[in-house]
Amino acid sequence: MDNLWLASSGEIRNKLPKKTADLIIEAKNEYSPEEESEKLSKLNIGYITNQDKQYPKLLKEIPDHPVILYVRGDISVLSLPALAFVGSRKYSEYGKRSCRNLINQMQGSKACIVSGLALGIDAIAHNVALENELNTVGVLGCGLDRIYPVSNYQIGESIIKSGGAIVSEYPPGTPPLKQNFPARNRIIAGLSLGTVVIEAAEKSGALITALEALDYNREVFAVPGNIENETSKGCNQLIQQGAKLVTSASDIFNELNFEVANQNKKSEKIMPENEVEAEILTVISNGKTHVDMIVSKSKYNVVEIMGALTTLEMKGNLLNVGGGYWIRNN
Repeated sequence: MDNLWLASSGEIRNKLPKKTADLIIEAKNEYSPEEESEKLSKLNIGYITNQDKQYPKLLKEIPDHPVILYVRGDISVLSLPALAFVGSRKYSEYGKRSCRNLINQMQGSKACIVSGLALGIDAIAHNVALENELNTVGVLGCGLDRIYPVSNYQIGESIIKSGGAIVSEYPPGTPPLKQNFPARNRIIAGLSLGTVVIEAAEKSGALITALEALDYNREVFAVPGNIENETSKGCNQLIQQGAKLVTSASDIFNELNFEVANQNKKSEKIMPENEVEAEILTVISNGKTHVDMIVSKSKYNVVEIMGALTTLEMKGNLLNVGGGYWIRNN
């Protein structure tokens, strides 16, 4: 990246396609890395690129992941096992109770609650996560120098103070344009092992997020609703199409092999829940093992392997020691 920025316009045009070269040259003329870095520092905004080790592994798996992710708060929470909670802005009391009950039941787990910091179910999900001392991440459709909607400003600040994070692919100064929000939904789905839909109309942002999750081969969960309610139609439709019907947090955790337990509890005996986990534990039987070795010795694909590794880590069976290496935690 540094070499590219230092290269002359002629060198850039010789090595890159015309359209790409023109965009880079235009950016070089318009922006100064030093000035941009100073601006971010003053706003207390960090950033990671898809080349950084701290870039969330799950998000990087999706084909249209953002190249740059701006972050306020603790970057490390982006790599925690996450569940997305999405739903209608015009929620019902039933939807509110359902969201609150599900997240309350996750107290004591290692789940990180991801949502869009929007009005309605999003705000409820973040608030209940904070009440239960769960990590939570808000994904914005504008620059991090503002929180939109303004009424959720305090929720955003509370997320950061609690050790969570708010993130965006948009640089500071970007307004909350309408077209930004469908795009940010893919980040919500991409960061998460599964997406829980509380209430959603047939055409809604929550449904878009669920469909994105399906495209990324992630689990989708839906709370069933009254067939007469407009905001239940999307959820009921998802269930018809194969989404997991959810009535309690255990429905979600069982599907993901996610153990709800005290975070200080040690796993006394490693018991694989399925064939993928069993195969991984066999490969990582002796010492530190790289993920590439696990994939090469397995009959399962990368997505299945990464999902199982994350689940085994959540259960305390494995430790991610960095650099793509894993060890057994026993």
